[in-house]
Amino acid sequence: MDRLVDGSHWPIERITMENALPQHETSAGRRWSVQARDRHCLGEGRVIVFAHQGPMEQQTMTDLVTIAERFSLEQGDALATRKRLVGVLIEGLENAVRHVDEQERDSIFAVLTSRDDRYSITVGNAMPVATAVVLADRLSILNDMDDADVKEHYLKLLSNNARSSNGGAGLGLLSMARKSLRPISCRTDRLGHTSVGFCIEIAIARS
Repeated sequence: MDRLVDGSHWPIERITMENALPQHETSAGRRWSVQARDRHCLGEGRVIVFAHQGPMEQQTMTDLVTIAERFSLEQGDALATRKRLVGVLIEGLENAVRHVDEQERDSIFAVLTSRDDRYSITVGNAMPVATAVVLADRLSILNDMDDADVKEHYLKLLSNNARSSNGGAGLGLLSMARKSLRPISCRTDRLGHTSVGFCIEIAIARS
């Protein structure tokens, strides 16, 4: 069941830095994302459902969601679990596309792993420092909320006609928080004077 996605499906034993192009041919964001992807594939007791690195086109997103849904079906997960998994995965991938630095579209990575009691989705990309600060602050606020507060805030934003179409209101993060275990963790790695590699890790209960 182990899969590596980097433009195609590869056996998991090929997850190494040898997959990367020579450093002078790659951007700082892409080099970071390859390393981050591989790092999140490590660890005992986890099954790697997929590991992707590269631009997130619509077809790529559809393929990853299909892999996740098929795996969940094969595991006999409850319908509610499968819906949460797919919903959070779509929000996470769209969040990466929405906030990626336009010059670093090849810096997106996504990893889905499974354990006995949960799924873990990690998504990251290069972005401007200011964007990463805002996202980290929003996640900190969400992690301090209880379930009732998150639901109330989500419903308020959902009914707010003035919210921006580019996700500025944070509806995607709220949606992920409603369907996942908290805290949602994030990590920032400096890439240069104005950009960072930013990734979030979201856990979904399998019960």
